[in-house]
Amino acid sequence: MQKQAGLAVRIIALATLILLTGTMDKTHAQQKELPEVTLLTAVPNFAFAAIWVAEQLKYFEQEGVRVKITPAPSGSVCLNAVVGRSTNFCASTSEGLVLAKVEGAPAMAIQAHNRAMTLSVVLRKAVVDKLGVTRESPIGARLKALTQLGTIGATGPGAASEQIFKFLVKKAGAGGTVLKFVYIGAPELPPSLMNNVIDAYALSPPSAEITEPSGKGYVLIPLGKGEIPELTDYPYEVLMVRPDYVEANPKIAMAVSRAISRGGALFHSKPEEAKAALRSHRLSVKLENDVFELSHNMVAGAMPRWGTMSAEGWQKVINFSTGAGIVEDLSQAPSNKEGVLWTNKYVGKP
Repeated sequence: MQKQAGLAVRIIALATLILLTGTMDKTHAQQKELPEVTLLTAVPNFAFAAIWVAEQLKYFEQEGVRVKITPAPSGSVCLNAVVGRSTNFCASTSEGLVLAKVEGAPAMAIQAHNRAMTLSVVLRKAVVDKLGVTRESPIGARLKALTQLGTIGATGPGAASEQIFKFLVKKAGAGGTVLKFVYIGAPELPPSLMNNVIDAYALSPPSAEITEPSGKGYVLIPLGKGEIPELTDYPYEVLMVRPDYVEANPKIAMAVSRAISRGGALFHSKPEEAKAALRSHRLSVKLENDVFELSHNMVAGAMPRWGTMSAEGWQKVINFSTGAGIVEDLSQAPSNKEGVLWTNKYVGKP
C-alpha cells in the first residue's frame, strides 16, 4: 500500500514537472517570438521618465515588443540615426523635428512623453543670492535675472540648452540683451558651474539639480513645473520614426507608443508606483536621495496622462522654434496640422 502511494506521488510529481516544463517552454517561445526593435533617447535624463518606467515595469513586453533602449550623445545623433535607418525609434525634443522637417529629413512624431518643456534653468547660487530671487519669486523677476548673467553654458550651438535662454530673455522684454555662450557638452556643464566657469545652464533633471547639494547651484526656473504658458501643454520629448518604417510596421509602432504612454499615465494614476519604478531604474538608482527627490518633483508634473498630441501643442513648438531662432526663416515654418510633423494614428487610447 505504501509502495503504491509512493508510486502515485512520483507519478504526480513527474506529471507536474512535465506540465511546468511545457508551460515554461511555451512562455520562453512566446518571448522569443516578440519582435525586437531599437530606441535611442537623446541623452539620459528624467525627461524620459515615462520610457524608463515602461522599461522597468515591462510594459513593452506586455504590449508585445522587446525594445533595446540606449542613450545617444545628443538629440541630433538620435534623430539622424532614425533618418539613416540605424535605429528604429528616437526619443528627442520636438523642436529638433521642426528643424529636420525644414531641412527635408523624413521623420515624424507618433507619441509625446512630456506635456511641458522639462529643462531646469540653474544658476550659480552666488548669483541667485546677489540678485535676491528664489523659486518662490514671481516668474517675471526670475526671467529678468537671466538678463544679468555672465557666461552661459550650453551643450552645442543651436541646441535647446542655448535657445531656451534666448527665448526666456526675449519673454522678459529684453530681446536686445547680448548673451555670451560657451559650448562644452552636457557632462561638463555641472562641474563648470560649480567651479565658477559659467553662471548658468539649462538641462532636464537631474542634470541641473545635482548642483544644489553642494550649495554651488540653484534651480531658479524649473520649466517642467509649467510656469511658462508658451512651454506648457507642449509635446517636448516625442517618439520619432521614419514615415516609411511606421507605415510598414504599424503594430510595432503602436506597441512602443502605448507602452511609453502607460509609463507616463502611471505618474497620475499611481504616482508612488511610478516614482518607485523611476527610482529603481539603472540610470537613477545611484542618485543621492535629495537629488532624486528634487529631480522627481521638477519633472513629475510634466508627464502626460496619455501620449496623444494636438495641433495647438505643436503650434507652441513651432512658435518656440521660430521665436528662439532655431528656424530663422518664418516662411519655412511647417504646418501644425496632423500628418505633417506628427500623428496620433499609432498612439492608441488608455
